[in-house]
Amino acid sequence: MKPAASPLELHGSFALAMSTRQPSLSLFSGSCGEIAYHPALHALGSSLVLGDPLCSEVDRPSLLADFLAVNPRSAFLQVSESTALELGRLGFHCTPMGFESWIPLQDWHLRGQARKYLRYVLSRARRQAVTLQDWPDYLERMDELQEISRHWLGLRRRNASELHFLARPLDSCHDPATRCFVARRDGRTIAFVMFDPLYRDGRVIGYAASLLRSRELGSAGWQDFIVLGAMEHFRLRGLEWLTLGLSPFAPAEAAQAISSPPATRAIFSWWLEHGNWLYNFRGVGFHKRRYPAQRRTMYFCSRQALPLLELRDALAAMQVRPLQRFGGHLLRMLESASG
Repeated sequence: MKPAASPLELHGSFALAMSTRQPSLSLFSGSCGEIAYHPALHALGSSLVLGDPLCSEVDRPSLLADFLAVNPRSAFLQVSESTALELGRLGFHCTPMGFESWIPLQDWHLRGQARKYLRYVLSRARRQAVTLQDWPDYLERMDELQEISRHWLGLRRRNASELHFLARPLDSCHDPATRCFVARRDGRTIAFVMFDPLYRDGRVIGYAASLLRSRELGSAGWQDFIVLGAMEHFRLRGLEWLTLGLSPFAPAEAAQAISSPPATRAIFSWWLEHGNWLYNFRGVGFHKRRYPAQRRTMYFCSRQALPLLELRDALAAMQVRPLQRFGGHLLRMLESASG
């Protein structure tokens, strides 16, 4: 007898669904679903909820109420408009924290000026004899993937360590439903992309491109080559969606019924314009704009109109150390100025 589908398999249709399985997160289990959250980091801290509740829309109000009865001091990160609207009714302030790019696979094509760069990526791969491979046995090749990932992190100017929480690290990618596609040249793997499944009613309806790595600096083209090849693979198998994930703090319109605190909006705007030393916010958003896609506004929700402590805790959960990164940023500026 086939086991009953889990809340993830029934309701995990959002980009961060598989990220809710990170070892550092806890699961609140109710009678109608689950909520994944990072426990409070200190006595004055808040529980940090990752993504939408894993439940039906009908059950969402009661599951949120049950969770908040146990965890009254909580903030919610990267939740959908429908979850933000429900949290707004519960007294939360909800602020757009960027948008996710969603591509309907059955409508996908490469015609037109807007997709010129993507056609160039494919022609460049043909010229350089780069090939695409699906690695269903990626768990047995994790050492090679880890080596590429370490090399990629070493090439990054701003991200010298693996992100957690909002980004699922490679060492937690161990689900057999996750797909790994690689680009190879001259018998060597030069890049890979991990794709996490999106579920609805117990079946896979698409994938989220969750982790992109390359051996070569400035080689986003190889990662795009993999994404394009995987999209075609998924499209031919009748899947519905591919999401490229969040463009953090990119301008995004809030729903009319959602009132966003000006202070939180200002913080997010400042991070986008001046916080690239902390994370490559603008670069991530620019890269995803190369793909014509549907944009879905995502929200940060807090009971505080000025949630400084919760934002600090979110960075800590991501294992981002602002002082360390700012120090590195200043050193690079001094090195550049000194020639």
